[in-house]
Amino acid sequence: MPLLKKINTQNYTIGIWKVKKSEYEQFIDNHLYPNYHPDFLKFKNSNRKWQVQAVKLLFKELSNKNELISKNGIPYIKEGNKHVSISHTKDIVVLIIANFPCGIDIEEMVRDATKIKDKFINKKDTYFNGSKREILKIWCMKEVLYKIKKDPTLLFKEHLHIEKKNIQYLGNCNHPDRNFKCNLEVLNFENYFLAFNIDYSMEHL
Repeated sequence: MPLLKKINTQNYTIGIWKVKKSEYEQFIDNHLYPNYHPDFLKFKNSNRKWQVQAVKLLFKELSNKNELISKNGIPYIKEGNKHVSISHTKDIVVLIIANFPCGIDIEEMVRDATKIKDKFINKKDTYFNGSKREILKIWCMKEVLYKIKKDPTLLFKEHLHIEKKNIQYLGNCNHPDRNFKCNLEVLNFENYFLAFNIDYSMEHL
C-alpha cells in the first residue's frame, strides 16, 4: 500500500495515507486486528467502516510486529510500551506510534473554528493575531493534548493550554489528576494542518 508520507524518528513514527475507497478495497482483510473495533462491519455509516479498515492497514504498514486493539473506541497497542494515536478526515488517515503518550490530529485548513473559539480558547493561550488559521491550529493542538490522556473529564478551555515560544509550540494540561506538558509540531500538509506531540513529561503541581 503506498504511503503519502512517512515521518520516522528515533522516538516516533507517523504515517499518512491518502486513498480513495475504490483503491483501498483491494487491501481489505476482515480478519486483520480483530480486536480493533471488532463490530465495525455492522456500522451503518460506510465512511466509518472505511476509516476503521484504513486505520488497520496503516498500522500494519508501520508496525507489523504489534497488535492494534480498541477499548471503548480508543486505540491501544496490546503489548509492550508503545503508544498510538489516530486521526482521519475525508480520504486521509494519519497515525502516530511513539515511545511516549501521544496524540495526533489533522484538520482541513478551510475549516472555520472562530465560531466556537470561546469554547476552547482561554487567556493562557497565545494565538497571536487571532486569524482563522491560528485559531484552527489551537483547536488542532488541543485535540492532540486531549488524545494523549483520552480522559473525558478534560475540558479544552479549562484544562488545556497552548503557548508559543519562538517557533516552538508548548502544550500544557492542568487537570487535578492529569498534569503533563509536551512540545508540539504543526505541519502544513497539502490543504491540511497536521498536529502531534514530539515528547511528553509529567507535571507535578
